[in-house]
Amino acid sequence: MKFTKNIRHYVAALVIGTSSFAALVPAAVADEFDRWSTHVANESRPVDHTPMSNILRFLTVEAGKTHAMDYARLTGKPMDYVVEYRKFLENIPVSVLNKDEQLAFWLNLHNVAVIENLGKEPKARRKVKKLRGEPGKPGQLWSQKLVTVEGVSLSLEDIEQNILVRHWSENPDVIYGLFYGTKGSPFQGVRGFQGTTVNKQLGKLAEQFLNNRQNVKVRKGEVQVSSIIAWNKQPLFSNDDSALIAHIQSHAKGRLARDMANVNGVNSKHKFGWSSNAYIQPRQAARLSGSGGSYGGGGFGRGGGS
Repeated sequence: MKFTKNIRHYVAALVIGTSSFAALVPAAVADEFDRWSTHVANESRPVDHTPMSNILRFLTVEAGKTHAMDYARLTGKPMDYVVEYRKFLENIPVSVLNKDEQLAFWLNLHNVAVIENLGKEPKARRKVKKLRGEPGKPGQLWSQKLVTVEGVSLSLEDIEQNILVRHWSENPDVIYGLFYGTKGSPFQGVRGFQGTTVNKQLGKLAEQFLNNRQNVKVRKGEVQVSSIIAWNKQPLFSNDDSALIAHIQSHAKGRLARDMANVNGVNSKHKFGWSSNAYIQPRQAARLSGSGGSYGGGGFGRGGGS
């Protein structure tokens, strides 16, 4: 599998057109991540993320109401394709893109890096809870410097918290574009993010995630949310219950909309579906079930563990 020539030409055009690229990076920044707090508003050239969609469609298997990922297919040329796409992203001068193109870039880079590393390490798929940790206390995989962008080595935690959550704090929907390789991951899509549609894509993902009772429940006048929302309550909602409630209400449909009309607080308890979303061949699943074991904290079709 190879990338199309127009993608190669796009990178070349950006690099040639930004020979003074370093001058566009702020001279004085609070830390290394503030360099990505700016964008070029009138830059209209798009980045083609078709390869990300190809990767997702190649790996995704329908499993009831959820999507599973067939990581076993990531060997040989398919894995080479994933690595090539990740390297393609690393070579893009993201600072000279417009803000929506930057958002799509960072989300796709985060997600393809997760896919690449879970594809390489089968045992890691069952240990995402430990390997991810939580914001501020990242686990081993999320702490490693896995990618390099504009000469800066970055971890998954850096991309998620120090770039996406920090620089798009005005748009809480950003967290619904994150893929962890678990059933509780907000992102379960089969299309990569594109700059021209990224906000619409995130809005749809937010609606799907929030209207799933595995992620949001209302009890006795309080709303209980997924851990990924609770973890980001401070940076995205200034730790304000009313702001978080308003956010959920803006996406709520049907039963959730009715329940949210009477909510007056946010429950401090939260949980996350850490069960792996790795696809298990039916014969293998039967063998695991027959031995009395479970896969990633829960069998397919059941809610993830907290």
